[in-house]
Amino acid sequence: MDNNGIYIAGSDMNAGKTTFSLGLISWLEEHLENGASFMKPMGQKTTLIDGESVGEDTFLVNTSLGLDIPPEYTAPFTMSSGLSETFLSDGHPSDIEKKILKAYKYLRSTSDVVVVEGTGHPGVGSVFNLCNASVASLMNIPVLLVLNAGIGSTIDRFTLCSSLFHDRNIPLLGVVINKVLDSKMEKVRKYLDPWFAERGVPVFGYIPYVKSFAKPSIGMLGRELGVETLISWKKNKDVPVEGFIAGFGNAAEIIEDISDSPESALLLSSRRHEVLDAIIARRLSGNLSKGPGAIVLCGKKNENESYIADACNKLDIPLYRSLKTAGDSVSILNRRIFKIEPGESIKISEIVRTVKENVDIERMMTSLRSSEQLQKKTADRPMTRLKSWASRIFKRQ
Repeated sequence: MDNNGIYIAGSDMNAGKTTFSLGLISWLEEHLENGASFMKPMGQKTTLIDGESVGEDTFLVNTSLGLDIPPEYTAPFTMSSGLSETFLSDGHPSDIEKKILKAYKYLRSTSDVVVVEGTGHPGVGSVFNLCNASVASLMNIPVLLVLNAGIGSTIDRFTLCSSLFHDRNIPLLGVVINKVLDSKMEKVRKYLDPWFAERGVPVFGYIPYVKSFAKPSIGMLGRELGVETLISWKKNKDVPVEGFIAGFGNAAEIIEDISDSPESALLLSSRRHEVLDAIIARRLSGNLSKGPGAIVLCGKKNENESYIADACNKLDIPLYRSLKTAGDSVSILNRRIFKIEPGESIKISEIVRTVKENVDIERMMTSLRSSEQLQKKTADRPMTRLKSWASRIFKRQ
């Protein structure tokens, strides 16, 4: 077993593998002489950077943590649209395993630990005969499973997902429970700690649910809605917007929403001057201490809007315009699942801090270093089960 690599698998597509990887790699960079490297061998989503297609998650991790790993090593294969049909028809591409192993060996030679992030749930990639468990087996590295928080659902997903790795004798280092509501933390730990302990599975941490991590930034909103910047934020290159408020109610209702979520962007029809006037008046009077995080005026430009821009400038409220209607804008955003992006340095710093504070990475690394003994236990498990079954059978006779 190669204990210089660790495979980060997830129970679901949005279990938090990349979020956890950011915190883990940051810790490893601080504590290891040659630091850590990162790869996602079977990528799905790509983005265009300088005219080249690169994996979204690998670009995020590389850029955010300054790893500077060439794309051919950090993302050796992408499951692009239509490729599965080609593979099933004629077996091409036929060099996927070769590319993955070449990338892993290169990264292993340049760092102390290679963090390998899986794709989706453990079964993803099966169409290429390379599900998550097969890839981990190919690299001969142990796996850590990131699970969405719950009680029964968490146990069910663990049982289902871990079975693929057990079947291939891949050592399971342990689990991390992600997105735990503060109000449920004590209850979740009360039931999950003993359940996993009885099965010899370490729980390295419980990461709390942070609402802002799942909310889109103004950059994401801007790309989805095609916004034009009217007034930019002066204090920092990041606009610290957390999600959005749909400005469909009356002025009093919208101001109440802003008071509850002052960091959120307000999506508002450009015709609703009475709401804008109320916000400006409340901010100037001090009755509304802060917020909104930004204002996006939706629809065609109206006359006499210069005073709105002047007021937003004085109140330090970023102001944007989208030609889409408010209704269309909200509909578009409600259909999207937003993930972290490289430019969100404030959010990324908070994610890294949250992971480090809530996961015992040092204990996890100790387990990784002793993964050879863990492999022996895993390999012995089928024989132990056979002996136990035979013992029960012969006792009955």
